[in-house]
Amino acid sequence: MLRSVNNAGAFYPPRAKPAARPLRFPFNLFKLLGNNLAIIPEQAYHEPIVIAPGPPRMVFITGSESLKTLFLDRPTEFPKGGLQVEVLKPIFGNAMISREGRDWRWQRGAAAPLFRHDELLQYGPIMSAAAETTVANWRAAAHGSVRAIHSDMMRAAFHVISNTMLAGGAEEMFDAIEKGHADYYSGVNWWVMYTLLGLPHWLPRPGGKLMRAHETRLRQAVAELVQARRAGAAAGEDLLARMLRARDAETGQSMSDELLVDNIVSFLMAGYDTTAFALTWTLYLISKSPEWEARMLQEIEQVVGSGPVTSAHVEHLGTVQQILNESLRLFPTAPIIVRDFVHDIELDGVSIPAGTIGIIPIYAIQRHRRGEGICRHLLAHRCLPGRPKECHSAADRETEDEQQIRRHETKPCEQRQAYGPAKSDQESRKADDPPIEHVRNRPGHCR
Repeated sequence: MLRSVNNAGAFYPPRAKPAARPLRFPFNLFKLLGNNLAIIPEQAYHEPIVIAPGPPRMVFITGSESLKTLFLDRPTEFPKGGLQVEVLKPIFGNAMISREGRDWRWQRGAAAPLFRHDELLQYGPIMSAAAETTVANWRAAAHGSVRAIHSDMMRAAFHVISNTMLAGGAEEMFDAIEKGHADYYSGVNWWVMYTLLGLPHWLPRPGGKLMRAHETRLRQAVAELVQARRAGAAAGEDLLARMLRARDAETGQSMSDELLVDNIVSFLMAGYDTTAFALTWTLYLISKSPEWEARMLQEIEQVVGSGPVTSAHVEHLGTVQQILNESLRLFPTAPIIVRDFVHDIELDGVSIPAGTIGIIPIYAIQRHRRGEGICRHLLAHRCLPGRPKECHSAADRETEDEQQIRRHETKPCEQRQAYGPAKSDQESRKADDPPIEHVRNRPGHCR
């Protein structure tokens, strides 16, 4: 059951209840099947390094110096986690998200221009159109009707990504994605457990047949699109056109149809799905925070007026940015990052043997007690981009390197408050579930 808590006007969002202690086998697997965030031990919310004996042995890393070592100082020594790569491989194949070194660089080079700042600004009209269509559908619904907000956010996000990455859109592909979406995620934790145990993908497991059917359906839909585009001209500047024309600078090799499918599927899944979850959580949090809803609407009225929202307005919507950043802090779209330890090493005075699975729990880092400034309740006043130096207290100051490795974190609170995992009477949530499956429609609101 999902519950949230309101105390004296402060709203405490639902959270994943941590394990009381680092887990051993088989208790780690039992937790994993319910909610993979529940394997994060309580100690990881206030210690920089925590080792769970397993098997498999895992180390939870939240200390800024250790993260700097992993991601900035010595990244090549800590490859992308084999667990993460193997879990994603049936659907993502050899996409850049799972690659390292030169393979990653040349694939990434083909896609990078699409994400330059000046390119992103051109997508404003597409994003506004998707938002306006969604709101129009809500307003047209009967008063008191029920909307599946997460489904609405999936459709809106897919409209944007398909019209920017796949010229002309590919709306018919959405049906292939939506059809097995819930089934896929309902079985994914079983697949994670099978991967941990070294069991093959084809071996029967709960939800396995539905997962495999979704993988096949989605990849086939993308393969047909790739073949149609390759048969015609590879003109255009969308993602698929760029990748069709891409060549490895060292070998002259182009991407095979299979590799194109791998990358397009990964961009679709990682792009629209994570965006939809972020928007759903944000709308949920706003619906529980009327003061911030009022501030946001007032700012939009002052900045935008009666016209549509454009790319030029974004930098002036500071409150909206605060809300989005806070939502991502509480519910990061990539709550866990995995790295492999291939050599013995010492981090923060703790010896970590080779073969250990490194878990970077972004979800816990955002609630870590070392900062004492990340509030456990929603949307305390937070500094705007370009905030003055006096906004910092001594506990807020960090080096440029620490700021880089904390790129998943948002700005420290202006009003200092204790924080940490939310109150113990909150029950755990499933990490893959949207916060509210259905939200009642009422005039002027999305809840």
